[in-house]
Amino acid sequence: MRILHLVKKFDFGGAENHVRDLANVMKEMGNEVFVIARRGKQNDLLDTRVNFINLRMFDCFILFQIPYIVHLIRKNNIQVLHAHQRLPALFASLAGKIAGIPVIVTVHGQTQHDLRSKFTKMIPDKFIYVRQNTYLESVRYGIPEDKSVFIQNGVSITRTSKKRDFNSICYISRIDKRHASVISLIIKKVIAPVSLLYPGIKFNIVGDGPSLGSLRHEAELINKQLGRDAVIIHGYVSDVKKIVNGSGLILGVGRVAIESLACGVPVLSVNYKCMGELVSMKNYSFFRLNNFVSLGSPPPDETSLIDALESYFRNIPFWQGEAVAIQKEIEKDFDIYRIGKEITDLYSEVIALNN
Repeated sequence: MRILHLVKKFDFGGAENHVRDLANVMKEMGNEVFVIARRGKQNDLLDTRVNFINLRMFDCFILFQIPYIVHLIRKNNIQVLHAHQRLPALFASLAGKIAGIPVIVTVHGQTQHDLRSKFTKMIPDKFIYVRQNTYLESVRYGIPEDKSVFIQNGVSITRTSKKRDFNSICYISRIDKRHASVISLIIKKVIAPVSLLYPGIKFNIVGDGPSLGSLRHEAELINKQLGRDAVIIHGYVSDVKKIVNGSGLILGVGRVAIESLACGVPVLSVNYKCMGELVSMKNYSFFRLNNFVSLGSPPPDETSLIDALESYFRNIPFWQGEAVAIQKEIEKDFDIYRIGKEITDLYSEVIALNN
């Protein structure tokens, strides 16, 4: 099968990581795989056998770039387009319609944002949703029920004997204004009081983005106050699993949470919108279906974050044991090879229907 993925940028982020992993595993499965995106840090992790085409997609250039994508489709005999994110979904829909090949769109965020254009609601053959609530609500936004499928992001399972620092907590994300607000709250209001109860705690921040500079300044201030390097900013890291495997607790949602649990590391579900709980065998089913976001919960605040971290530090052996048990569930539910097979089967279905 000849597959073309489209994503806007190939840098750090949930959708970008997913495209990289899908492209790699689909190539391993024997397909001919192409990726169109703006070149970025993910290129270093992309299988060299995957065909990468560097393209900066812009709304204002659509009249010039769509013919170029159609040319690439015909030149390389592409059989199916798979788009990720809003603008690539629009480009793929129009190019696929002109070239006469099926289009798949993965909705990584909200339907009303990713499928903002009427073309991206009408043209694609299938819509993949990675979160149950957006999948169930898709019909409200004009997506035909028979076109929507629920397939979550896959990850590779990692077992390691690397020594873990149980006092080390880590926040992994793109460092934009939204994520920076949570990280800043932790630095300013949470680390110091938790350190009084549990000396030696370390807060690692992994990721790159426009708000990284302000966080560096805040980290310097709290480190000076505590007299040690309690907050460590790593910036962009090409292989985050090395840091994950050495950490005691990961703070995050979505793909970050899935990848961390796949490594057998405990996770606290938290982002700028929702303050969740530590993921356990008891609440795993809820979190699994909602992409590890605590839907319906209020945003994090100083008290809720301190309470959650204290819950972890009070009973580290329990939470480490829970993570090991959850890792087995992750392997059943999110293995990248199973997910890759499920998606390529979907490709085969839409290709057959279009012939």
